Parts: sequence; structure tokens; C-alpha cells
Amino acid sequence: MPRTDSYFQVVGDLEGLAAAVDENVALLPDLHAERTELAEGLTKLKALKERQRSFAAARQATTQELRKAMADNRQVAERIRDAVKFKIGRRNEKLVQFNIAPLRKRTRKPAQPGPSEVKI
Repeated sequence: MPRTDSYFQVVGDLEGLAAAVDENVALLPDLHAERTELAEGLTKLKALKERQRSFAAARQATTQELRKAMADNRQVAERIRDAVKFKIGRRNEKLVQFNIAPLRKRTRKPAQPGPSEVKI
């Protein structure tokens, strides 16, 4: 058996081994129990791989639902914040509680003398 974690290589090797045992059943009559165990193992392996694929599909669908729910909730939050701004005013400092920056007066920078106003 190859030393690999590749699903396809392992399954291919196990199926080849099962086929070889089936072809040489006359030479290997005492391997019936092991052959049955191998067949059950392959069936379980394939079922697990199929389950993994369905989980991947479910994960993708869940991710899409999650993104849609986030977008919907962002719109609701935006409507709530717009209503809050309307109700309490755009300059109210309580807006900070709602994660909204209130409108504030701009501070003036001190006037710097221009090149013609420089005293020598």
C-alpha cells in the first residue's frame, strides 16, 4: 500500500487489492474474512467521502446565507442609525453611543504668516 494520504490513491490501491484477492480466491481461501472486512471498509470510506462532500456543499450554502443575513442586518442598522440621527439631531453627542460621529464645529488653524508678511 502506498504511504499517502490521498483519498484517490488509497481507494484505488484498496480496490485493486480487493480485485486481486477476488481473482485469486482459489489460492487464498483463508482470506475470506479479511476480504469481507476490506469490502466493508471501502464502503465506509466511500460513504465518509460522500458525507465530506455534502458538508462542503452545506458549508458553502451556509456561508451564502450568512453573507445575506449580514447584509440584511447592516441595512437594518443603517435605518436605525438614520432614525436616531433624525430623532436626536446630527450634532448631539449621544450619537457616539450608536457608533455615529456627530457633526462638530471645525476648529480653525492659527493663521501662519505668508511670505510677504514675514518681518525681517
